[in-house]
Formats: sequence, C-alpha cells, structure tokens
Amino acid sequence: MVLTNRLFIQVLFLLSILVIVAEVWGATSRRQESINKPLKKRIRSSETRTTNKETSTSSKTESNEYEFCRNYNRIKKNVQDSALSEDFIVGKRSALTELLDVRDRPYGNYNKKGFSFTFDSYDKVEYGRAVEACLYRKLQLLAKDKIDDSYFYTRPLEFEPREYLWTSAAPCSKSDPLNKTTNSCSSVTWCPNNVETRLDYTLNLGKFTPPYCLIYRNSTNQLELLDCSIKAFFTCESACSRAVISSQNNCQKDESLFEVIGRKAYLKKEHEIRGTWEKTQFGFFYYLGEKFVNWRENWMTCCSLGLKPIALTDSLLDHFNRSNILQGVAFWSALTRAGCPLHFENFLHNASESLNNVTIFGIRQGGSCVAVSIKETGDKEVKSATAVKTNVCASKLLLGCQGTEQTFDIRDYSSNCDLPVCTGLPDCVMKDEIFLKQPFRVLLAPWRFGNLHSCCDNSILELHEEYGTWDEAYKRCCSLGMDLLSVHNPAKQDCLGNPYKNSNPNEKGYLPFRTKAWTAGRDIDSCRGQLRWCTGYLNDYLKKDLKWKQGHDPRFANNSCVYINLGDPDFPSLALADCSEKKQIICEAPMGVGFKSQMHYHPCRRNYKVKESEAEKIWNTGDFSRTSYAAKNMIQCLAEHIGLVYNSTEINQHVYIKMLSRMLHPLDVELMKKVNEHQMFKVQENKVTLPSSFEANYGKRKIKIFEGDMLEDGADEFSLAHFDFVTEMMNKLYECREIKKSNEDTFMFDFLVCLLQSKAVDRFWRFYDFNFEQSSVIPADHDLNSPCMTFDYFLKNDTISCIPPNDLLLLTESGPFITLKPINLKMFNTSSFTACLERNGSLPYAETKEVFEMIYNYIRSVAPKLTIIWDQGFFDKLNGKFMWCRSDIDPLQPGATIPIPVTVNATTKQDFVMLVSLPGAKPNLHAVPATDELMYQTNVFCRFQDFVVNKCLTNV
Repeated sequence: MVLTNRLFIQVLFLLSILVIVAEVWGATSRRQESINKPLKKRIRSSETRTTNKETSTSSKTESNEYEFCRNYNRIKKNVQDSALSEDFIVGKRSALTELLDVRDRPYGNYNKKGFSFTFDSYDKVEYGRAVEACLYRKLQLLAKDKIDDSYFYTRPLEFEPREYLWTSAAPCSKSDPLNKTTNSCSSVTWCPNNVETRLDYTLNLGKFTPPYCLIYRNSTNQLELLDCSIKAFFTCESACSRAVISSQNNCQKDESLFEVIGRKAYLKKEHEIRGTWEKTQFGFFYYLGEKFVNWRENWMTCCSLGLKPIALTDSLLDHFNRSNILQGVAFWSALTRAGCPLHFENFLHNASESLNNVTIFGIRQGGSCVAVSIKETGDKEVKSATAVKTNVCASKLLLGCQGTEQTFDIRDYSSNCDLPVCTGLPDCVMKDEIFLKQPFRVLLAPWRFGNLHSCCDNSILELHEEYGTWDEAYKRCCSLGMDLLSVHNPAKQDCLGNPYKNSNPNEKGYLPFRTKAWTAGRDIDSCRGQLRWCTGYLNDYLKKDLKWKQGHDPRFANNSCVYINLGDPDFPSLALADCSEKKQIICEAPMGVGFKSQMHYHPCRRNYKVKESEAEKIWNTGDFSRTSYAAKNMIQCLAEHIGLVYNSTEINQHVYIKMLSRMLHPLDVELMKKVNEHQMFKVQENKVTLPSSFEANYGKRKIKIFEGDMLEDGADEFSLAHFDFVTEMMNKLYECREIKKSNEDTFMFDFLVCLLQSKAVDRFWRFYDFNFEQSSVIPADHDLNSPCMTFDYFLKNDTISCIPPNDLLLLTESGPFITLKPINLKMFNTSSFTACLERNGSLPYAETKEVFEMIYNYIRSVAPKLTIIWDQGFFDKLNGKFMWCRSDIDPLQPGATIPIPVTVNATTKQDFVMLVSLPGAKPNLHAVPATDELMYQTNVFCRFQDFVVNKCLTNV
C-alpha cells in the first residue's frame, strides 16, 4: 500500500511537471506582455446595456451610498463596467493554474478559518488593487473589526510577519458622522453592504485627506487610517455569511415509527435501521446507521428518530479519532455550504462549537454537502484519522445522527428472520494453548488431534472419537478454530459422495468413515422452520436443491438440527434430528494458510471443477470477459461462503459495508513528510527538475509558496481518491443490487459486472486489505501427521525480507551465520517461531555438540541473561530421543529432521514443547511447555544458511 501511495504522489508531481514544461514558456511570455503593455479599459457592447435603467439605478445608488465609501464604490463600478466574464475567477483553483495566470493578479491562497474559507494574499498591493482582486474573485474585501491571528499567520512558510491587512471599511457612519471640531469619529461603515459598526476607540482623520482607506493592525488589534497608495496584504471573504437551506421547523420526531416493549422504545420492525450507538465523553450520542441516504434524507431521517444530523465540530473529530467506528465508509454530517460556497454551517445546530482542527477536502471539486470518514493514516503514532470532504448532496452515503440521549434501543438483529443470522448458540471459546497468536493465529500442533483428513474440496476434516449433542459438537469444533461440517451446495454434497462412487482409499478426498455426523445446519428458536448454516464464516439458508433422506422434509423443521449420513449406500444424504441427540462430531476448516476469504476460493474452485489458470486470472486481474459458467458458479460460491450473498440473490448489506471498510487508500503520513522535506519537482528516482528560468520568471518567494500549494493539492487529491472510491462503491451497491435476478447460480457474477462498470471501482479488490480479516491457518496435506510444525507456508508473502549482512556473524569459515544481536519481538510484532522465518532464516539448531556449544557461548557473550530459544523439536518415541525440526528447509526434504547432539532435560510430557537454554555459563538444553513469555516476549537469535546470505548480498 505504501508503494501505491508513493507512485500516486510521484505521478501527480510528474504530470504537473509535464504541464509546466509545455506551458511555462508561452505563459511566461504572455505574462510579460500583460505586464509591459498599458492596461486599456474595455467597454462592453452597447447592445448589452439598458441605458435608462442603469442611469436610474446609478443615481439611486449614489444618493444612498455613504460619502466615504465613494472610493470603494468607484473601484467596484469600474470593474463591473470594464470586466468580461472570463476576467473573473470563481472558487479555488489548483496551484499550477494560479501560478500560470497571465493576468498579473495578486498571488494568494484559500485558507480555512473556522467554518469559513478566505482568500489571503501573499503579495502586498495598494488599496485599489486589493479591492479589484477580491471583486475579480467574486468576493469582497475583508469586512471585520475583530480579527484573530489566523488572518496574519496563514502558513508556516511565511517570509515575514503580517502587520497590516486592508479592509473594506470607511471611517465614521451616518449615525456617527465626522466630528468636524475634533476631525474624528468612533465608528466605521463597511462599504460592501453599508453596515455600521461602533468602535471602542477613536479614529482621527486629521492627518489624512480623502479618499480614506482603513487597515487592520495586528499589534494593536484596531482599525487605523493609512495612505491608500501604501502596499499591504489583504484578505477576501464571501459576501454571504451563511448557507441557504430549507426551514429548520421541519425537524420533528415521528412517534409512529416507535413501539414500547417492556419499558423500552424500539423502532418497529418495518422501520428498523441497523446501526450502533456511540456515547461520547461530551454527554451526547451518535447513531451511525447502515442505511444509504442522500444528505436531505439523512437529516430528515435523523429528525424522525428524535435526533439531528451529526454536527461536524472539533469534539466530533476528537471522538471519531479515538473510536472503533468502521473505517473506510462515509457518513453524512450536518455541514453544508449550499448557496454560500465559502461558508459552512451545521444545519439544525447552533454555531457555538468550533471547527479549527480539520481540513475539508474537495473544495475545488464542488458539492455542497459534507461527509466524514475514518481512515488509516499510515502513521505509526496515529492509527486513524477523520477525513472530511464535500460531496454532491444527492450521493447515497450512510446515515449519521446525534442527540442528547438514546431515543431508542437496538433490537437483537439475529431475531430478524429475514436474515440468516444464528442466535442462541453456545459461546465460542478457543484453546489458546494450541495456537500461536502473533503475528497471525496458527495451529501449532495439528498432529495432536490424530484424526485429520483431507477432503475432496481442499478442506480439512477432523473426526472426533466421541459422540455429542449439537451444542457439544459446536463447542468442540470452535475450540480448534474450526466449524461444524457444512454442505452449502449440491457440488459439495457430490464431492463428499465421491468415495462411494470410486471406493478407492488411495484417491485424494477419500473419507474412511461411514457415520452419521452433525452438520452446522439448524433452525433457531425465534425462526422455527428456517434452516440455516451456523458457522464462523457462512451464514446462509440451506439451498433447496440439496439431497435429503427419504421422509425428511426441511420445511417441517421445528427446533431441529441437520446431520449427514455418510453411511448412506447411495449418497451422503441430509436429515433432521433433535439437537439433543448424540451423533459423530466432524469439524471442518479450509486447508492451508491465509485469510478466510482467500481460503474459500480453493474449495469453491474444486467443487465446480474450474481450471486453476482460469480462476487465477479472475482472482488476479478481475477480467470477466471470457468467464465460463463453472467459473460464474465459483464466484457465487465464494460470495456465499464469505457471507456477501445469502438466499442466492440477496446482498448482505452489513457484510458489504464491513468489506468496504477494508478497502482503504491509507494516507501515508511518513511519505508526505518526506516529500515535504525535498524541493518540489525533484524526484530522485526520475532526476526531474524545473526549467532553470522558472525561478527567474516568477521569483524565489512565489516559487516557494507555489511548492507549498502543490503539496496541499497533492494531499487533497490523495484523500479524494479514498472518498471518491467509497462514495462510488456505496452508490453502486444501491444500483447493482436491483439488477435482474435471472439466474440464482450466477447472480454474484452479474452483480460484479454491474459494479465494475464504474471506473472508480474498477479492480476494487486491489485496495482490499486482508489484514483486517480473521486468518485461517490449518496444515497442508503433508503436515497432517508430521511432528514438525512448520510455518513457512504461512510466511510466503511480501513480509519476508533480507536481514542486512552487516548484522550477521560467521562463527567459523564454514559457518554458520548467526545474528549479532537478538531480534526484538515486540518491535516487529512477531513471535519467537516466526521472527527468523520472516527473514529467510531459522531459530538456531546444531548438527554436532561442538556447533551447539559454539552457538551457545557466542549468545552468552552477547546476552548472558537471555533464555535462548532453539529451533523446533519433538521426542521421537520410536527411537527414544529428541530430534531437531529444521525450519529453514521443507519438512519433507532429507535432513529436515536431525538428532539433537546434546542431552535434553525434559521437564514436561506434553506433545508440544519448546527447546530452550537457561542462563548460565555451562551449555544446557531443556524441553519446556510453550508460554506466552517464550512465544511473544523473549527475543531470539537467528541462524542463516550460506545461500540466503549470498542472495541478500546480491540485493544490497
């Protein structure tokens, strides 16, 4: 993901360079011409005028205008009379467009101040040019008598402190006219709107002659008179002061939506909105609902619930940055700028709270309504941050509400019989002692369970010797990180029936048992007769075309559980039984190492006999142009197994949103910091720089400001990619789930085709972060009965890296290589078993007693008090001795298992042990139980083979 972010920024910069190189010469020459030529007043065609109307309007204006504002109004009228439509600049523009503007306008930038944006100049100009510059941007010169520091320090790269700002004020007013005796007054008139303001100090006009111009002075926090020809900074602001939105009187709670049950208020089932309440430290609540609404629908829905839309304030950001709210999805807020593009307002809220510590992205893109999202930052210190962006108000995003109290309680969603959710199941408690927990959950000793079998669809089945009730079977499988056997579709049922057809014990997938065993299928108390699969990954109804035992009709299920008769002479049929009966327990899990959605890909491919080349093409490229019918079935199977689709053609919106939250464009803060440290347009990998005359044409100061603006534009585009993707994914769900459901077996394929018609979501799985999923780590075929537990299959991914050769020590001329110092497990979030494997090495082992003592003595010289953890090992009961399991080679290769050449002091009879040396001058080796301290808190030394070191040397 970091590589993707780095490429994005480099491409952004390089594209800007190409534009500059192509345009800078022409733009520079045009700019010089505009500077050198005298300005000519342009008169509009008389055809566009209505003379009588203009004369009367002008006369009326002049008679009503305040006398000291005549200079301001004269400049304004001159601009209105002479300017053409193309002379005006509307809204915020890119840094490059601002730089290459040939019209010699004062240079500046838009900055957020609370809920508003202003245009702040970086150039000092005379009063007249300041008024013109604001008018040409369809803004007005600053009209405030109290200004905070944000107006004077707009960016850290300022070359000089700002002391003065031009304002649109004129001295005195009609209600407080000039005192001709003292030549002073204590009021001002704001010329854009003729509003008067009384001052608590006096303006003395004695030293000045008309026209009078006023600046705001930072050191005194007062308005002062200044010669209009003096150059000073200026700020432009919007003429409007609030958004234009509908009446707030429409916000009323709709009592008809609620019902009271047992003194608790609930939404009626027909009006239910799945969601969560978030209680804040500020005494109010947020309700985040899984309902897609546009901005207007959002506030109207919130009001009907007795709430208001979420007010976007500093307190909200503080809460969201610390909460566990779903990342990657977007909620509507109350913030809008409708009808007033540079001023935002929290609709239905008062303006008492501030909004200072957030950047609103997408200002240049348009859209009047504001959404909020939580996203990864990529910063190690800041795990997540709130992203805020303007959006088109008609977009469908998630519901976001807030209130001073919880206006209703949330039902148990599992009681909704419209969804295949399971409820009333026993608690799932895994046996932590048989799992490695970091960096991923790994089953440590599969051979301990003895009766593991590879199924025909590439899953693992564990046959428990004892019989049990359905609840007992469920708990047994759960403790192993597995599920009860499920028969999700006819292809799986046929797969389980293959041994009956072939009767060949040597064939892959042959099951040596003939028994009646529980499956994961059952109904639940609140939804009698609706059979469903209850597993950790698959929540779906039983398909109608499964094969049932004669006389068993699934429609008559009543608090029933489903078992499979593997002893049926014809095929493994399904049947109903009372859940309290005792039957065989068979647990199931996808075979191999990876994340669960990845692991189900293999069984689905095998069940529908899809060629691996075709499946890999779809998985890796998303190319659906030539998809076979079998592959479409495979896609449907995978979608159903991960819970995205249920009942064949229904999209599980909750799962979709959860998956969407894993599709991230994380903002890499560290990368942005590095870019900021370099001069703009110097990309070391590409050796690209600006033309040498660039600085000469525009000036060093302007180029420095431009570089800062480009960084802001880059950050803006960076965040917009995340928001645009999220918004499009949400809107496409709203559209694509309504496609024609012509074929239940290929619905998901048709859904994906619809989804991918949008460029914004093309190849959407490239952004999917599997690290958010639960991992599935079950041994592969050859590990089923191996005493050597290996993790190398699990680690064949991008996390494997070379250790710097300078960090290794060659103990003798013939080896081995040992790390100079121990690897810190906490720093790398790993375990003692996997820390060395992640670096292409292994924990230490020794072929001879001499090598053992040499390694021991070196480690003791570096870390005298460290408990030394050696490589994997086991007790060979046949030969009565301990053996090494070398983890740096495949366990099936010759030499993978070698005798331990020293005495092992066995302190435990457990099957799974760790081999360690305790502190002391004398070499020693002990077999001890695995503990959290040894697995996750004890740093380790690693051993490396020669070829690994040589390969790493060639990559330096």
